Amino acid sequence: MVDPLAEALDDPSITPEVRRKLQNVRDVLDADPQSRLTSFFFEGEEPRAAVAFGDFDAADVIAVVLHGIETDLDAFPGWAEIGQRLCLDVIRASTLRGGSAHVATVVWFCYDSGTHLSALATRHATIGAARLAGDLVRMRHRHPRTRIAVLSYSYSSTLFGELVLMDGAGPVSMAFSIASAGMTRMAADAVADAIAAKSFSFYATEAASDTTAPLGRLGAHPVDPRDIEGAIVYGSDGGIVPGTGGERGEATQGHASKTEVDDEGERHRGYFDARAQAYLFAVQRIAHLATLH
Repeated sequence: MVDPLAEALDDPSITPEVRRKLQNVRDVLDADPQSRLTSFFFEGEEPRAAVAFGDFDAADVIAVVLHGIETDLDAFPGWAEIGQRLCLDVIRASTLRGGSAHVATVVWFCYDSGTHLSALATRHATIGAARLAGDLVRMRHRHPRTRIAVLSYSYSSTLFGELVLMDGAGPVSMAFSIASAGMTRMAADAVADAIAAKSFSFYATEAASDTTAPLGRLGAHPVDPRDIEGAIVYGSDGGIVPGTGGERGEATQGHASKTEVDDEGERHRGYFDARAQAYLFAVQRIAHLATLH
């Protein structure tokens, strides 16, 4: 069987930058025997990829993780860690409830997320949504009874709104909007209609200390998903996590996906930090999907 990633790495004409990005994906795949490349292509000279972790072949639940702006395969190792940990944590939470251990995550790096400037518009989100719609259809065809959750972060929540607007979210059972850059009014109306029709459950959060997410809503997508009718708003500022028996999650500080250390050595907890309230809540809700089989 042809390995497109290996073929790309063997191409002597690729630039050192592209080779580094491809090697990031190869290193992740080589380090995790359960991982698999589910999508790979070039958009111009830029490589795009999606990698699944966990029991993808027999998954009862698949969680698709989406990134925000100015993110490409240079950042893939860090996001792969998020996907791997999410998979393990959902399995743990599900089996504690007597649910399925057949869980997979997909870290989806298949769109050009653009820059701070382009993020004020919807073009990159719309193109990304069309690509994600195709991948979701393929997942549904491969796994007709699997429940799919989508975790959208920052600008990719704009992408999710466009996905719903173009009627591409049919396979989705659960969706999360985390630190949203906003949705267009038409997309927000489409999400509200889908919630009302019980097409999927929809959860939204943003930390009080996040001063970046609101800036994204100053452009063509001004609607905060937390304001969409039917959205279930959950906390990111620290507190008890429902479904954990009283476990307390920590506050997210700022807008980052992962925990970062600033120049003064101070740690700022990200939305996907293992101890973040926002992350622990998402784990519990996705685990609930795995108990429905």
